[in-house]
Amino acid sequence: MITVIIAGLVSVIIALTKFDLARADIYLLVLSVFTVAIGSRATIQIPRFKSHVSVSDTFIFLTLLLYGGEYAVVLAAIEATASSWRFCNRKLTVFFNAATMALATTAVVLVLKAFSLYDDALLHGNGANRQSFVIALSLIALTQFITNTSLASIHGAIRDSIPLWETWKTKYVWTFFSYFIGAASAGVIVQISDFLGFGFILATLPVIFFVFLSYRMYLKNVDISMRQAEQAEQYAHILETQSDALRESEERFRSAFDYAPIGIGLVSPTGKWLKANRALTEILGYSEAEFHESDFQTMTMPEDLGITLVKVHELLTGKIATWQMEQRYIHKSGRTVWTSWSVSATNDTRSKQPNLIFQIQDITDKKSAEEKLQHEATHDALTGLPNRPFFMNRLGEALEKVRTINGYKVSVLFIDLDRFKYVNDSLGHLIGDDLLKEIAVRLRDCMRPSDIVARLGGDEFTILVEGKYDEVEVTRIAHRIQKKFSIAFDLRGHEVYSSASIGILHASDKHLASEDVMRDADTAMYQAKRAGKARHEVFDENMHKAAKEILRLETDLRRAVERGEIKVFYQPIYTLATGEIESFESLARWEHPEFGNISPSKFIPLAEEIGLIDRLCEQVLTRACTEIGSLSDDRRFGVSVNLSCRQFSQTSLVQNIEDILEATRFSPRDLKLEITESVFFEHQDRAIAMLHQLRESGVDINIDDFGTGYSNLGYLKKLPISALKIDRSFVSMIDSAGNNDEIVRAIINLARTLGLKVVAEGIETNVQLDLLKELNCEGGQGFLLARPMDFESLVEFLGKDYQPMLPPPGFEDIPTASMIQ
Repeated sequence: MITVIIAGLVSVIIALTKFDLARADIYLLVLSVFTVAIGSRATIQIPRFKSHVSVSDTFIFLTLLLYGGEYAVVLAAIEATASSWRFCNRKLTVFFNAATMALATTAVVLVLKAFSLYDDALLHGNGANRQSFVIALSLIALTQFITNTSLASIHGAIRDSIPLWETWKTKYVWTFFSYFIGAASAGVIVQISDFLGFGFILATLPVIFFVFLSYRMYLKNVDISMRQAEQAEQYAHILETQSDALRESEERFRSAFDYAPIGIGLVSPTGKWLKANRALTEILGYSEAEFHESDFQTMTMPEDLGITLVKVHELLTGKIATWQMEQRYIHKSGRTVWTSWSVSATNDTRSKQPNLIFQIQDITDKKSAEEKLQHEATHDALTGLPNRPFFMNRLGEALEKVRTINGYKVSVLFIDLDRFKYVNDSLGHLIGDDLLKEIAVRLRDCMRPSDIVARLGGDEFTILVEGKYDEVEVTRIAHRIQKKFSIAFDLRGHEVYSSASIGILHASDKHLASEDVMRDADTAMYQAKRAGKARHEVFDENMHKAAKEILRLETDLRRAVERGEIKVFYQPIYTLATGEIESFESLARWEHPEFGNISPSKFIPLAEEIGLIDRLCEQVLTRACTEIGSLSDDRRFGVSVNLSCRQFSQTSLVQNIEDILEATRFSPRDLKLEITESVFFEHQDRAIAMLHQLRESGVDINIDDFGTGYSNLGYLKKLPISALKIDRSFVSMIDSAGNNDEIVRAIINLARTLGLKVVAEGIETNVQLDLLKELNCEGGQGFLLARPMDFESLVEFLGKDYQPMLPPPGFEDIPTASMIQ
């Protein structure tokens, strides 16, 4: 735009410098004023064309013919500036339009000169110059058109990012006619001027102006008449097209209605069927004639009819335009048909009230699939019971009722099967699955009709009791469950007994969420397991405190084991015949920084439960072998170390023990491993094989707490046992008169028959000691003889002559943590 403005300014300046002032007269001034003031405002729209004829173009061409190109260039620039100023606020565009007109007019002058037509005689068309005059007029129109539209097209194409040819063809090609009319008009006026004089033209300007207005009005009327004719023709064509389309539409609608894949029916405002297509007759089983004799009310499921009538009334009264919902109909055979029902109103010219269009799609199979998926998503696949998400959702709804309904109660029974793992391990998972199915059946038999039983997963079940009831009834349910479980299950020829630990929780104001209820019910269930299994416990706040304490102890125990803070105490074991110390029993002790000394009966089972027992026992064994092996004396002492039943689940137990003995340089002949009889019940053949391996390496095997647990005399012959240890509970039965010694006497006689040594625990009185000596009991330990003590106290107890040696090389690098399996 700036380039065009500069070029146009140059053209105007050059034209000004070449003005022939001798040719200027009053007529030029009048022509210029008329061009600028009136010419650009007077235009004639050409009918059926996208262009118009402007009087100003004619006057600019007239100036060029009468007064020369210099005056025409300047007048064109002034006229363009004046006309653009009226409708454009952007000054750059105003100057661009003026420069475009100046350049276009300059181009006309240059082309006329190039064709040797720029001569007064030729430009007036006098005499024999008429042919050249016509050629000049044509060149004027063509050059002005090409130059003007080219510059405008380039500007538009750049601005709108449209191809140049497309811009010129679309917007400017139609304007050529206006340039042609302007040039021709200018030629006619020149001819008249030469014949009658230019003053005559000025005198007749008012007449010409009114003629011009009349002609423009005439052209407008012609244009209006042509448009009206075209509109009438188009309207007739439209009516004909619409009539054909209406017939086709009616035929298509009739065909679409009859053969539509969904049921469509036309229903009167009263509900009577007016029309029914084939699909609808197939969906509901009625013939078209039967539809015409009936109404939709009799075919709709009574439970769905109420909302249906409400929506139909809203449609008929104009409150809604359409409605869609799932609805049930009664098939002619009597079965229920689930449908997607869509209804809308349609005007009837013969009735004041609109009719109704029912669109009915059979979704019975879809609903059945949804119900199946919903059941599968909310029920356990094995037992058919509700699953955890379903149970938790119902529990949440029940808790909400507790808060809104006075006297409403909620209780949960949390059921965990005892020793279910051993059924799976011994009889296989198929039998285990059968047991779970039978458990589900028996649990249903123990419930009230309103209760819900669910399988949470694995061998865990829950029962939800809600409503207004006596809490004693919940306890009765637990009793019924235990009674049912006491009857053997017949599983594919296997007779299996099962029991359950049950935790009962009665929801209180503190139980705001389902998770709170399940947490405390689970706590009560674990309390039932710790209390001996096959029983139930009702939750109280003390259980919650105990659970929090156990969680705290679990965390602290893990930290204590990681840091090696579990201490080892030693209690001397004496040869009763001589009174000499033969060995020491190592005892794990844990001094908690806040709770003080924690009993082994508390933290050892906890270590077994959380999987720390292997590492804990390895640390105790390592320290015991190191410390007892470091005592400097003429003879070496033996050490007894307890093995947990859980350690026998390790396949590397024997190798770990041998590694510790080698690392501490402790003789296997001085090590005695104490085990309980439950090892034989839980691990059987594996335990026997491991104990034989240990015995072959020189380690002694003692049965600890003999007679208090599972006893099988057959295993005593199979096992490489060195000694039996009489539990303190049997020794404590011996009173001050030496009575109640029958069990002790029987154990000693049994050991003598089997060729085993006997060690008595818990000797606390001289009467007990004398009786044990009398019965030829080989060894003994107890508070009467010596209390458990730490290693420093043990060294002092043995006398000043005992000095501990430095730990053997490599002891500090014993990889106890890596032995955990």
